[in-house]
Amino acid sequence: MSPVAGASTRPAAPSAQGVTRSVPALEPSADEGSVPDVSVTIVTYQCKDLVLTCLESLTDGARASQLEVIIVDNGSTDGVVEAVKDRYPDLRVIEVGGNDGFGRSHNLAASHATGRYLLVLNPDTFVEPGAIDTLVRFADERERLGHPVGMVAPRLLNPDGTDQRTARAFPTASAGLFGRRSPLTRAFPRNRWSRRFLVSDRTEDDEPWVVDWVSGAAMLIPRAEFDELGGFDRDFFMHFEDAELCHRIGASGREVWCVPRSEIVHAEGGCRDGWSPAQLWHFHRGAYLFARKARYPKLSDPRRWGIATLLGMRFLGALGLRLLRSAPKNTTNQKEVEPRA
Repeated sequence: MSPVAGASTRPAAPSAQGVTRSVPALEPSADEGSVPDVSVTIVTYQCKDLVLTCLESLTDGARASQLEVIIVDNGSTDGVVEAVKDRYPDLRVIEVGGNDGFGRSHNLAASHATGRYLLVLNPDTFVEPGAIDTLVRFADERERLGHPVGMVAPRLLNPDGTDQRTARAFPTASAGLFGRRSPLTRAFPRNRWSRRFLVSDRTEDDEPWVVDWVSGAAMLIPRAEFDELGGFDRDFFMHFEDAELCHRIGASGREVWCVPRSEIVHAEGGCRDGWSPAQLWHFHRGAYLFARKARYPKLSDPRRWGIATLLGMRFLGALGLRLLRSAPKNTTNQKEVEPRA
């Protein structure tokens, strides 16, 4: 697929509430025999309005790059498949019938892709004009210079335009205390542990830079590299599979780049209803899998079991807080009133 001329007005940035405005169609390429520059893979689950906005933004996001779009739906019941097929009848939509997780579903989409690059993209994103073209130009230039990239990512922005700080150092034990959402990071944003993990010195830099790990919400990878590495690790359901893939890319001798002149808005969490117990479990399990596979692969390494213990305690604490917040409040009057005679 290649984008057609974009709409004259830009839609609102994505949000959990979605949008209702009409969108232009993505039409088949005029040259059916050509190889697309980018295969965009999107996994959907209960996100009808969000993904329609995301698809609309591809038109201006790739003005000079030829795209194909492949969607894998993980058993949505909100009509997302029907809405996409109705508005974009030429897009490939693969229905899994159940929730197979993030990485496995993107692997499935990639198995149908034909582009030179894969763009793993969340449905709760809005691609700013030219953002995909910028990533492709950078990757092509590195290839021309004999230094092919392993991964290229944009600057991810919150809907309010602030940096989401998702180009980070690999997670460590201290990242559990000084991560992006940590109360300690919010209270003391200039502390050295948060700054080291979040690479804060580079967040205002417009020049491309090498980083350990970028978010799976938007990452461009050469198709050949993705195939050679075997795609996302199937042991992960969701969370930290992006870090693990970036770790294997680095181990292969290639570099992961952030290209901040390419910007994509990410309404983080737009496709989930808060942090459910299942979400908390997958997050902490993913963190442990990353530590086990990428940092401490030896069964006898005490650090591996230390991380497992810390994450287990963190999970139980987060689960307890989640259950307390969701517990129904007793609004009945505890004092019984005698009826009047």
